[in-house]
Amino acid sequence: MSTTLMMNELSLSVHGIDLRFTTNSPVLADSVSELLGHFAQRMQDPSGAIKVQFEAVEKREDIPVLVTGAARHLYSGSGTVIGDDRRNTWACDIYLDQGRLIADFRAEGIVVIEGASAKAQGYLVRPDSMQSDIRASFVHFALMELLKRRGLYTFHATALEKDGQGILIPGYSGRGKTTTFLSLLRSGYRYLSDDHPLFRAEGGRLELLPFPMKVNVTERTVEFFPELRDASARVLRSGAPKRCFHVEDVYPGPLGVVCQPVLILFPHIIDAPHSRLELLSKQEALKTILPHCLLVYDPDVARREFVALTQLVRQADCYRLHFGRDVLDLPWLITPLLQARKLRMRH
Repeated sequence: MSTTLMMNELSLSVHGIDLRFTTNSPVLADSVSELLGHFAQRMQDPSGAIKVQFEAVEKREDIPVLVTGAARHLYSGSGTVIGDDRRNTWACDIYLDQGRLIADFRAEGIVVIEGASAKAQGYLVRPDSMQSDIRASFVHFALMELLKRRGLYTFHATALEKDGQGILIPGYSGRGKTTTFLSLLRSGYRYLSDDHPLFRAEGGRLELLPFPMKVNVTERTVEFFPELRDASARVLRSGAPKRCFHVEDVYPGPLGVVCQPVLILFPHIIDAPHSRLELLSKQEALKTILPHCLLVYDPDVARREFVALTQLVRQADCYRLHFGRDVLDLPWLITPLLQARKLRMRH
């Protein structure tokens, strides 16, 4: 196994949950520093910190983890196809083995989650040959698994905040999720997350919390927004299959704050000059949002997350957004909903 004596360490607090990350890979340390760069670089109670350690190895055979014959297979899947060679970003099998959750990413490595002791151990095969976002995604997976066990959940969605009100926009790729997000962001809404906002139950109410990450955009999305079309290559960086930028480099307003979600929009692109809203029942909204939550492998965690999601849908107004060609005018449709909601709460 290839190791170095020098370990790179990052200690921080993720919305009050302390994290200590260590690795022997400088490139992985850089990627994780970028992923978590918005969080406070200090811990409040180091004794209760969750611990994530990743080691770089030269080849798959160097990984000292074996799935036993008693392991229960929970899931198999693969990630998005990228690049000219059309390879998968990841392929994964997940097992429950002697109380440990083992995510076998095959040629890329293995991540072991020990939920009871709040620890994760990962092994990546030659992380220096991976794209930075791919390297960080393995750590993000481990972190999310441990945060779930502390009552902090996530889903595939964009999220914004305006005047203390949270807007959540779940959606599959190609449904207009990021385009909706950018249309609101450029009009004065504040950024929470482009892909993985966090949420938790707090005092009987649901809260949306920031998880700032780079924003990934397709060429089609770029064409809608003059500030992206005119951005330099230093700001709007190339990537596969999308380009990316940091929000503060294009929209220099402050980061959004922890807030209560009051509006959930499920975007759906239509070929029409104007966008319109369709009110969804709570039952339909819950059914629609569930596929956008990350897989949960622990039954107790799954139950708690489902209760939190039910609360989320109950307290928010839910709409299907039929997203037309009036991309830049979308705030005219959405902002009155927030104003009406605020007026309703006052009375």
